[in-house]
Amino acid sequence: MLREYVFFHDIGKDSLPTNSKTYNIVNWYLKWKGRVKNVDTIAHSAPNLSDYKYNNLQVFYIDGLPNLEGIQIARYFFLQVYLIFYSLFFIFIKPYSAILLGELLKLLRVNLANDKELARDYLFHSSGPYYRPIWTYAAEDKGSRILFYFYSTNTENFKTKSGYPIQRPRHLMSWSHYLVWDKFQTDFLKRFGHHKSIIEEVGPIWTSSSGGVIDVSLNSIAVFDVTPNNEDVYVSLGLGSEYYTPKIANQFLDDIYSVLEKNDVIMAHKIKRKNKNAHEEYMQNLKKLKKQPNYIEIDPDIDATQVIKKTKACISMPFTSTALIAKHEGRPSVFYDPSGIVQADDRAAHGIPILVSIDELQQWVEGIN
Repeated sequence: MLREYVFFHDIGKDSLPTNSKTYNIVNWYLKWKGRVKNVDTIAHSAPNLSDYKYNNLQVFYIDGLPNLEGIQIARYFFLQVYLIFYSLFFIFIKPYSAILLGELLKLLRVNLANDKELARDYLFHSSGPYYRPIWTYAAEDKGSRILFYFYSTNTENFKTKSGYPIQRPRHLMSWSHYLVWDKFQTDFLKRFGHHKSIIEEVGPIWTSSSGGVIDVSLNSIAVFDVTPNNEDVYVSLGLGSEYYTPKIANQFLDDIYSVLEKNDVIMAHKIKRKNKNAHEEYMQNLKKLKKQPNYIEIDPDIDATQVIKKTKACISMPFTSTALIAKHEGRPSVFYDPSGIVQADDRAAHGIPILVSIDELQQWVEGIN
């Protein structure tokens, strides 16, 4: 039986710690002053991984729900059978019973468990903001804390010349405790009516790291973009802004390389992640850049925080979170928009300066060089 534990929902292998120097969500939590003290186990939902020991903690895979024992198992079995037959019998009269059967079975498992069999903290991240599992309400009633954390700040639609477009329906979110990066993200949530929830500003939240180490010159500037997808993938996502396109991404990289080379500064470029759907025009441009003497390609699996700490400044594509990480680490940090689409006063910048021309970029690099 698990004792004092916290649970991390829907994380991968790179989000689990191998040493205290990796920038992943578990290490972030263990350093966070608001964490639950005296836990002895980190539980997670990353499949196909062996359990192991990390410092004085056990790291275990579970499905997120409490284990049942003895009479609890018998009660669960009979109630499970009842719910299954009930939902099938009334499927045309009360279809919601069948639709929600899986959720009801999870809720049943939590209701039958003793309070001590539940995690002290359950952590869910912002990849799936609208769906809060029904069982988490019961777990919360039994004393567990349900935390919803943002591992990114790139959550708002771009401001246009006519104002801010309609956002996704984030008023549908019903989490009771949010962990956000800063006041801008707090205001973002409050605009959707989340005034009764706890909103805690905790600074940048780490997510994942391969654990690899990079060696870059101190005379380097970190550059972070957003990989454009092929058109069919882009259309299928139904995105409201056509900003992350190969034309803009390539101009972003080419302008930065041109300015940095002119100032004898190395461009340490890290793409967001490996992407099999990356646009061919973008990939061809990367091949050209890799042949340039002042260009360094950073492994996408290396965490951004490490790259930023080993370089002297940071240039980010709007509105990636790396700009805020750099600011937090005390590095000069800007967004660069070569297209003229981004509005200089867009609140999505979180107070980070937005450079809108290659001349402004040149002046900024000269100022820190």
